[in-house]
Amino acid sequence: MDQGVIHSLKCHYPKQLILRILECYDKNKDCDISLLDAVVLLEKTWRLVTESTIRNCFSGVGHKKTQQTEDDNLPPLQMTRKARSECFFAK
Repeated sequence: MDQGVIHSLKCHYPKQLILRILECYDKNKDCDISLLDAVVLLEKTWRLVTESTIRNCFSGVGHKKTQQTEDDNLPPLQMTRKARSECFFAK
């Protein structure tokens, strides 16, 4: 995963955690954070990662266009049979 995505998560997660702690404080509650709470906070944090950050993590990958072969148009069952007959799969 690109460092930009990880950096974004690391920046947003503490803020979400502090907001959770402040919410507990305002309600005069103990702020015990369970594993489930941590996962929920991570999910909220993930939604804060922008689409452009995620898109940029793929910019340096350098996808190459490949030439299409006749095998690309085979139905999955025929492709599997052909692969087996050519010993692509170990038995």
